[in-house]
Amino acid sequence: MTSDFSSVPDADAVAKAARAIPAELYLRPDRDALLPAVPGRTIVRQLRALGLRPGMRVLEIGTGSGYAAALLGHIVGPNGHVVTVDADEDLARRAGALFTAHGHRAVAMTGDGLLGYPDRAPYDRISVGATPAAIPAAWLDQLAPDGVLVTGCLVSDLPGTYAVAHIVKRADRPRVTVHAGRYPPMGRRAVRPTVTVVTGRDSSHYYLASSSPNRATAEQFLAILRAGHAEAWPGAAGDFLDLRNWLLAMRPRGLFTAATELGEGIGIAFRATDDAVGHAGAPEVAMVTATHFIARPAGSPTAARLAGLMADWQAEGYPATSDLDAVLLQDGDVYRVRLDD
Repeated sequence: MTSDFSSVPDADAVAKAARAIPAELYLRPDRDALLPAVPGRTIVRQLRALGLRPGMRVLEIGTGSGYAAALLGHIVGPNGHVVTVDADEDLARRAGALFTAHGHRAVAMTGDGLLGYPDRAPYDRISVGATPAAIPAAWLDQLAPDGVLVTGCLVSDLPGTYAVAHIVKRADRPRVTVHAGRYPPMGRRAVRPTVTVVTGRDSSHYYLASSSPNRATAEQFLAILRAGHAEAWPGAAGDFLDLRNWLLAMRPRGLFTAATELGEGIGIAFRATDDAVGHAGAPEVAMVTATHFIARPAGSPTAARLAGLMADWQAEGYPATSDLDAVLLQDGDVYRVRLDD
């Protein structure tokens, strides 16, 4: 079995840990094999984003194979401690047995990760390689002052708006930076009920979602979008997430997210207005994905509006997601991440 952990570049603590602990101990190719929920390179970036140092106290939410926790334990050393929590008792038991067998400094516990693990709090670092519907306040409560939480997050109430949040706990208010990326969803919690999600009759994959509660309109927009004219988008595939997140920060009127045969995308939709009588006319929809620009009607004012927004993003120098202002808004016992241009 080959692993993308074994040749991690550079000579930092994460790279040294990856070379010291063979991934195959946790990801072995037998009936007990477990693949990480996120790619190995993503795990390495996650660990580097934590800014780990020897002696730190670390909580990991989501044990999986246990390999990431073993790396964490190697980095913080004998004077630190690592607790990894998973709702799956079998995964926690398996990881705990491997930690013991190989002398790796981590403790595996079974529990609801959304509650954190208060018994060993506070933590200097909390690592979450998944995306909750909203960030539990319990995670920030269990951080030590100036502690860091790295977690997947949603940056909008619209589906599919995944990103990665880097949160530093400060005395006045948490500081958050958002990066383009995608971790798998945590649990089966749905997006907020104000979002309209429409499923195409021929496939459960297709949807159009907006902040409008009008399901009939969303269904109509989805049908129009799927029949729209598609042309290749000349941007690099890696630029799409930054463009999408910039549009989410701009929040233009009519914004939606959708998934069709051409992939997940973001766009704007309107009903054209007849200026003479003020009545709503034919719907207009335009969307961009990582590979295509789709519009119907082609050349409509709505398509021109979306193209203009994309040109504005380019004129601003293709701002990355981490260049955007981000805020952490408390909503009862959870926090929500929002972007602002």
